[in-house]
Amino acid sequence: MPDHWDTRPEDLFTPPDEQPDPAPDAHVDQTNQVRLKDPGGRLRLPAYVLIALVIAASVILLVAAGLMLSPGSG
Repeated sequence: MPDHWDTRPEDLFTPPDEQPDPAPDAHVDQTNQVRLKDPGGRLRLPAYVLIALVIAASVILLVAAGLMLSPGSG
């Protein structure tokens, strides 16, 4: 257990481990990934579906919040 009253904070904890390289390996299978852009850089249908789902979820949350915060009609 580290001594938290120690005046030398460098002795409190061990240094963190090295982070792995975020670059994917060449032999990683990427066949199951959905590409959101075509080779020309334009968005494909899955990207538009995701955008529509995010907009719909945002609208539902805003309407629900508006209904909860609105004064009662009774």
